Amino acid sequence: MNLRTLYLPHRLSEIFWREDESHPLVADIQRLLAKHGLYTATIHSIYDAVTRDAVSQFQEAEGLPPTGSVDPLTYCRLHPAALSQIETRQPTQRAKTSVARANILITKSSRTLTLFNGNSPIRQFPVAIGKPATPTPAGNYAIASKITNPGGVLGTRWMGLNYDAYGIHGTNRPWLIGKMVSNGCIRMHNHHAEDLFVLINLGCPVYIRD
Repeated sequence: MNLRTLYLPHRLSEIFWREDESHPLVADIQRLLAKHGLYTATIHSIYDAVTRDAVSQFQEAEGLPPTGSVDPLTYCRLHPAALSQIETRQPTQRAKTSVARANILITKSSRTLTLFNGNSPIRQFPVAIGKPATPTPAGNYAIASKITNPGGVLGTRWMGLNYDAYGIHGTNRPWLIGKMVSNGCIRMHNHHAEDLFVLINLGCPVYIRD
């Protein structure tokens, strides 16, 4: 499998301009478009109609929606990337039955969820937890509900706690795993949430510690 590695000179959060807006990065965009043979006008720092049209042509050539706006994906596609080949591995077989004495320990300080069988740890996963304004509540709880494919911000699995509206779930923002970003719920990578889902039953104890 080919891996495309890209080292960007700017943060993606800086990539947004309105038409006729001036920004130093616009000149970089124009140079990149010129390398693709799509921009032949003077290099300047104004996101004008000519630049927007060239962006739209580039997006169409790349199979992207031709909006004419430089979104993060368009910006990444414009930049050259290093290609490397990695060996693909067969996915490990997912467990099909629950753990007999399953219990969960969520440690907020290390952003980890550990699954135990009795007193023996058997799996550990990185998680995202509540931000300082809406912290994940420490305490002793239990799994009260399990839902497959709830979708959206909940990802592919939901395991609700018997406390308020808190739960353990997947995510549609995997790059935030390991951070304090949620409204108090515990977020996991979707494939990790799917693994955990089949290993626990309703009533599984959940211990949340600082």
